[in-house]
Amino acid sequence: MASETYENIELRKSDQVSELLESRRVLDDEVKMVIHNAEEKGEKLYEQESGMFLAKLRIANVTFYVKYSSSVKNEYEVHTAYSHRAELAEG
Repeated sequence: MASETYENIELRKSDQVSELLESRRVLDDEVKMVIHNAEEKGEKLYEQESGMFLAKLRIANVTFYVKYSSSVKNEYEVHTAYSHRAELAEG
């Protein structure tokens, strides 16, 4: 793994996005983990029209999704994020 860690990531969010993430109980550290994984492994989708990326990461039994953009190394603008819990049982 690279020497850079998710803790080094700087997030920029509007007040509206901050309130939305808080209401969805999505923490900054979780957002940073998703972005770090996407940037390190290239596991992200690029939306050409908006110039934004969409990334996801499963942490424990929760999958987090983050829509973000970047203009400076290790600094990312968060546009939205959400999560969902899903457990599939074999039947």
